[in-house]
Amino acid sequence: MAWRDRPLLRYAVLFFLAPLLAGCRIEVPVRPAESGSTSPTTTAPAPSDAVSGSSSELPPLTRADIVGNDMTFDRGGYIEEADTVAFSDGLSRVPGWVQEKSLVNGESVYISDAGCTASLRSTPPQGPLVVAGDDQASTEALFRFLDPSILPEYLVTTNWLWGASPAESTASIEFLTYEQGAAGDDPASIVSLRLFGATGTGLAFTVSCPSDKQLAAAVEEVRSGISVIPPR
Repeated sequence: MAWRDRPLLRYAVLFFLAPLLAGCRIEVPVRPAESGSTSPTTTAPAPSDAVSGSSSELPPLTRADIVGNDMTFDRGGYIEEADTVAFSDGLSRVPGWVQEKSLVNGESVYISDAGCTASLRSTPPQGPLVVAGDDQASTEALFRFLDPSILPEYLVTTNWLWGASPAESTASIEFLTYEQGAAGDDPASIVSLRLFGATGTGLAFTVSCPSDKQLAAAVEEVRSGISVIPPR
């Protein structure tokens, strides 16, 4: 069975982030021997403005190099523990979209005249789920925690804009995305997540539309109207 047609309780894909919206920290039991092992080690920027990745395999780069190039999962070590990664909001300026909610419990919600809904969310620290030095594995762990039936093979890597604003973005950032097709009265939807191992926090896009065709168009509109802001 194709990953997007896999059986799952309808609407769960949109609502399983509810624990994060309440501003609550996810607490996953950790054996005493593992305590303190989930936070990756980072190196502070050197006076030359060079930034060392948390992985010894990543060469030092300037902040400009980090901001100006694609933030793939492999490059997640360039984000440091003290950094802040957030959304740049331009979706309300995309024709056909209006903002319904702005940063309420870390969530902004938008509605389109085509009947679609888009949500941008940030999460509080999820330290117990972090796989040190591996943003992709950390993100897979977050999906599994929210819904154990969503296995890594059901997720696809997608790209969103990486820059101070959508207009200024020249690079992309990788997320993992789960998609469900429309069925009967139930909408088509996607959830796109990235958990940043260094900060322990995550970002999430969700989009829901009445049909698969409308969802594809809405996702492209969201992609053009929102960027992920690199650390300064």
